[in-house]
Amino acid sequence: MRLRPKRTPVSAAILWIYSLLTLMLLCYMTYQSLRPKKELLSATFGMPKHLGFGNFRKLFAEAGFFTYLLNSALILFGSLAIVVLLSTMVAYGIGKFNFRFKSGLLLYFLIGLMFPVQLGIVPIFLLIRDMHLLNSQWAVILVLASGLSMPVFLLTTFFAKLPHDLYESAKIDGAGEWTTFLRVMFPLASPVTFSVCIIMSMQIWNQFFVPLIFLQSETRKTIPLMIMKFTTNVLYNMDLALVGSVMATVPLLILFFFFSGRVIEGVAAGGVKG
Repeated sequence: MRLRPKRTPVSAAILWIYSLLTLMLLCYMTYQSLRPKKELLSATFGMPKHLGFGNFRKLFAEAGFFTYLLNSALILFGSLAIVVLLSTMVAYGIGKFNFRFKSGLLLYFLIGLMFPVQLGIVPIFLLIRDMHLLNSQWAVILVLASGLSMPVFLLTTFFAKLPHDLYESAKIDGAGEWTTFLRVMFPLASPVTFSVCIIMSMQIWNQFFVPLIFLQSETRKTIPLMIMKFTTNVLYNMDLALVGSVMATVPLLILFFFFSGRVIEGVAAGGVKG
């Protein structure tokens, strides 16, 4: 029997109000991005006279949006690949094997949830500089991919509660450790891995601080840095700032909306011991 969390009327009302306000702001931002800049400045809250995709064409043709998009996509997929590779291997080792300091190692990753990257940015910057990776997407990828705490926690719990008979059956069939992991355990963890990818994608895609520190060249910057460039002179670039915010936010939220059920199932599979 599945247990459903109890919801009080107050908490449900707060969640509904928050969701509706967020949806209203997103719709208003999208609506404003369809208006010409002259209208935005002269009648920001007035009735629209013209709605169109001229601001979007300007963003693509004149503002170099595809360069920022390519940089963001490169950092996103590079970071996700490293996170999935490392977190699944680490979690499998912690969850399925018994060894000294196992609890301490898991505690080490859990402590990482408490400390943001900003606290250690000075030694990280010096390390990246000594590796000659400044102004390179690899610097951002390595820093963001080191955030393994949440993926390791979810995947460790999932691997720990898998039936040991699966492991024994693979061993009887002659599979080694790598074969067992890649062909048996890793496919079984796909729901949790998928949830990790979606959650980490939103964090990496919207990451502002790390690219700001390590990327100086305009041709290597990401979409959040592009939006910051537009907002430094918001009256002159109001149209581009709105369109850039829409392109950075709305598609990712649509993706999360369609896969939210699988995300919740994956988090529940990895976060609840049976």
